[in-house]
Amino acid sequence: MYKVYFMLIFLTAYIHPGFCQGNLSIGAYLGGGSISGTSLPQGSFTSSIFLETSSFLLETINLRFNFIYAEDFNILLPGSRNNYYPFLKAFSVRGVASQPYGKNYFAEETIGFIIIDDRTFAGVNELNYGTVFSLGTGIDFRALNLKGFKVGVGLEYAITFGKSFAKYFSLHLQSQYFF
Repeated sequence: MYKVYFMLIFLTAYIHPGFCQGNLSIGAYLGGGSISGTSLPQGSFTSSIFLETSSFLLETINLRFNFIYAEDFNILLPGSRNNYYPFLKAFSVRGVASQPYGKNYFAEETIGFIIIDDRTFAGVNELNYGTVFSLGTGIDFRALNLKGFKVGVGLEYAITFGKSFAKYFSLHLQSQYFF
């Protein structure tokens, strides 16, 4: 399943630059939040890398392909002696709507599908399918140019339906570079 997902990312990235006239970007975020499966929510750090490109269906909506990793905060603490730290890995495909406010500010909203690999308990390794939503705002350093950086803050929520009902919440700092 992961191989098909990565092939889709690279195929889209290869096809779209000719159509989108420079609207290809990569980005990442880091933050904190919570994760849960069939357990109570646990504090976690969250991280993600993503590729965004124009959509071939709608010119106002971009496609964003994400890899998300979230793990229990305790792994970052010195002296923590747990044998197992709960974590989630996920892949998502989203539609992104972004609105500029003035010359240097923006807001964005995303919605899409997500596959979460739930590892909240030792010995549990379940794929869960669901949906993901996010909101963000920040500063666009491109000043209406095609190339450059955007930075901002965002929040994200994902929930799955079935199996372990894995979910996560993230409040994060985000950076994105447009080619």
